Amino acid sequence: MSNVDDGSVANDKKELIRMCRAGRLYEIEKWIADGKSLDVFEATKRGRQRSLLEIAVEVGFHSLVELIAKNETSQSAKDSALHEAVSSRRLDLVELLLANGAAIKAVRLVDVLLTWEPKLIRLLLDHGADCREGRPFAEAFGAKIRTALRPFLDYKQIHPDLAPQLQEQLDCALRYFCGEGDLKWVSLLMWAGGNSRSRGPCLRKEYTEDPECYTSGLQEACGSENLDVLKKLKPDPKRDDLTELLRSAAIWARKPTLEYLLQVGANPNDKPNGGSSALDTALRDLNFARLDPYGSKPLKSKYDVSRALDCVRELLAHRAIWNTEAYDVNSLRRTLLECEPDVTIELLRMFRKHNACPAERVHTLLGTPRIREHLKAKTDALLRLGIHLDARPKVRGHRQSSRAQQTH
Repeated sequence: MSNVDDGSVANDKKELIRMCRAGRLYEIEKWIADGKSLDVFEATKRGRQRSLLEIAVEVGFHSLVELIAKNETSQSAKDSALHEAVSSRRLDLVELLLANGAAIKAVRLVDVLLTWEPKLIRLLLDHGADCREGRPFAEAFGAKIRTALRPFLDYKQIHPDLAPQLQEQLDCALRYFCGEGDLKWVSLLMWAGGNSRSRGPCLRKEYTEDPECYTSGLQEACGSENLDVLKKLKPDPKRDDLTELLRSAAIWARKPTLEYLLQVGANPNDKPNGGSSALDTALRDLNFARLDPYGSKPLKSKYDVSRALDCVRELLAHRAIWNTEAYDVNSLRRTLLECEPDVTIELLRMFRKHNACPAERVHTLLGTPRIREHLKAKTDALLRLGIHLDARPKVRGHRQSSRAQQTH
């Protein structure tokens, strides 16, 4: 007898779902009047159980949704239906469900923003959607949802108490687009009030969540390949640390950016000993050029390290001085051993041309048997530079700069 009853109940539930999908409003109304339960579920292809109210939202029949919502007792069913209505961009159904007890917190604001529907966005904001959890506006801007801009500005103006948190989301997205080199969205977010000088996390860069790794839009722009973005931000020697920006450009081997920053007043020689931290960074970049996809380690050619060499050349042309610690000298030597000898010759040639370091430092750089053996085939080229591998090397005609001399 129990099996018969179970089968009857199951058939009743299937029939109720069929009536709902067919939009048979009056029959469902009679079902409710007869005291029958609306507690039925339909399994989705992903194995999730959908309530009758969710099915009604999918059908999209306003009166049917209203009838079931008024008689639904499950909070989770109402909340899931609200999420379905938002996904379907049905403003009328969202309003209806909220009026009948669906919880505004059941839907993430970022999901609302991603609908591109300004009226829906405003409705959820007016009903108290959480604008802080998960940085919804930053995520929406990162996804290039233009229709989120005006609701954002209006909401920020109406809620001055939330202005700092909202501003941080705007700046977080601005940093992201500065790094991406997206001039259009940098311009849009600057128009919306974005601050390229504020420091904080950068969207989609998890390591920047650490306060010690906070960055700014200006710094991110220095890593971009689109110099127009940095020009749009207008770095100012009176307001900005151009030396820090110069190092950022050197990290990413952006020669045009280095050139621009030097032109607007960046000091290449910022170290207390008169040396250049940007030059130190550019030389370290020689070590990161070209990774072989097959895991082998052939010597790097001048072409492989050309971007780093171009940055070194640009800095030296602006009188950057290589006045560094013993550790960096040893590090550069190890790097040069991983490059073809022509790379070392080219670097020494640039040092000599621009009087970038004293002969004593060149001697230290070439002072181990291994590097001398590495350069043995280039003896003639070294001699033309006045460097003798079998004697104390010196660069013929080399004149130490006043900054370099101060260190000896």
